[in-house]
Amino acid sequence: MRSSTSNSEAGRSNWLKVWLLAVCLVVLVVVAWERVLLQAGFEPAYTDNRALWLSSRHRLSQPDASAIAILGASRVQRAIDVGVLSEQLNRPIVQLAVEGSSGLPVLENLAADPRFNGTVVFSVAPAFSFNRRLRKLDLGLQGHWIRAYMRQSRSRRMEQELRLFALGLFAFRSADASISRIVTEVIDTGEMPGPFYKKTYRNRFVQIDQSKLEGEAKPDGIVEMYRSNSEAYEQKGFSEVLEYFSTLVDILKAKGSRVYVLRLPSGGAVLDYERQEYPPDRFWTLMQRHVDAQYIHFEDYPELDGYLSPDGSHIAAEKAGDFTRQLASVFSARGL
Repeated sequence: MRSSTSNSEAGRSNWLKVWLLAVCLVVLVVVAWERVLLQAGFEPAYTDNRALWLSSRHRLSQPDASAIAILGASRVQRAIDVGVLSEQLNRPIVQLAVEGSSGLPVLENLAADPRFNGTVVFSVAPAFSFNRRLRKLDLGLQGHWIRAYMRQSRSRRMEQELRLFALGLFAFRSADASISRIVTEVIDTGEMPGPFYKKTYRNRFVQIDQSKLEGEAKPDGIVEMYRSNSEAYEQKGFSEVLEYFSTLVDILKAKGSRVYVLRLPSGGAVLDYERQEYPPDRFWTLMQRHVDAQYIHFEDYPELDGYLSPDGSHIAAEKAGDFTRQLASVFSARGL
């Protein structure tokens, strides 16, 4: 007769085998699913969300006079290939632009941070930087992210970095490869869907695949969006913004930082709209007079021409690397 002890040991052994078998099956399923996704064109991808922005902002938590922080909206996020610019200038580049933003709340955050003494590249897009409607939105999204950065604990940051690390390893972790999306698409169409049109890299460089958009993005659509969501500052309101901007720049310069104000290319109907609604002499020229920074306007540099996407507002994804190299040369000529 077997003892109760031997029965217990046999039971534990059997359960151990069951668990090992279950783990092996899960691993096999995950590996098989990963291969299916890779063959369908999916790859590890990131989402341009708060976690990714916070991770980038933490890169500036230690003093580094060689670091360059890029601020602005989607125009600069799609135009500058962070890896290429870092290689060209031999400096660490941190992309802090936020889609649909003026960038001013982040500039204030850097000015108030005693640890930051690097260079700021502040991208100006008229329908965002000179838009009186955007201030409340800035205080919403950007303000929320900045507050999250200020109070994020070390443990939460470690957890965040581990999740981002996992996102960079497996295609099945990307948002466009979610089971619900794929199953729904297969049921509806009988075909496997492809990756989203928007690809975000770990360094927050964004590429848009125009061929995957439903209907090619047109300048008229961009202009209509601007008309619906923007309103130019009146003289008094813009003077207050310039005073605020100038104060932040002066604080940064007092810490040893340098500030470059960058006007990236736009063209066609988009450029016509920007000139009409945001005349340079009322905005850009006035900013140059009142804010003590270095200014780079694409119209002063012919080498920055010819890289726009069909929407007339953003640099084409396939040309971003070459555009960034040209822009790096302009920065170098201006002492960066």
